[in-house]
Amino acid sequence: MSKKFITVVFLMFVLCLAACGKSSDAGTQTESASQTSAADLVGTWKGTDGEISTLTLGSSGSYRDDAGDVYVSGTYSVNTAEKTITVNESEYGLVFVYSYELVDNTLTIQMNGGLPRKFIKQ
Repeated sequence: MSKKFITVVFLMFVLCLAACGKSSDAGTQTESASQTSAADLVGTWKGTDGEISTLTLGSSGSYRDDAGDVYVSGTYSVNTAEKTITVNESEYGLVFVYSYELVDNTLTIQMNGGLPRKFIKQ
């Protein structure tokens, strides 16, 4: 097996573990979180609160979740009505759907009620 395949499988395992964790408190959504647009999500986001990845959401729909030697890249789309980000991973054709919340400069994404991943805009 190639090193790249093993690292992608490892990252998918970590993402699956995050999806199986406790859900965040849905009652903490603020007024600013309900008024976001897809353009508000574009940029580079550095992980915080234990999150080691850097998330890059390009204005052209490019996506990269980079944790050093392990990364996922592809494309993404945003559904602002449902507050979801759908990621189409390019190498293996995997699809991930995250719910999101944007409050001030902090982006929180979460897959299937799993552990939230928090990022601060750079």
